Amino acid sequence: MEKRRILSAIFGIAQGIIGVLSGVLAVLLFLNILELQTVFNAPPELLPLYLLILGLFSIFSVISGFFLIREWRV
Repeated sequence: MEKRRILSAIFGIAQGIIGVLSGVLAVLLFLNILELQTVFNAPPELLPLYLLILGLFSIFSVISGFFLIREWRV
């Protein structure tokens, strides 16, 4: 049972970090601060689709990570 809690904590924290990083990538892609649209060769007409996909992935990853961390603490 203790191994399950440790794995739950590790995967929850990792998933939360991945979710936050994908959210940061979406913001950087939208604001084009580091010329990421040029680096990723993203056409401007598909930018809303990329932002939607990254935003949804970010939200679900953070929520899932939160629930895994919550399961670890209970």
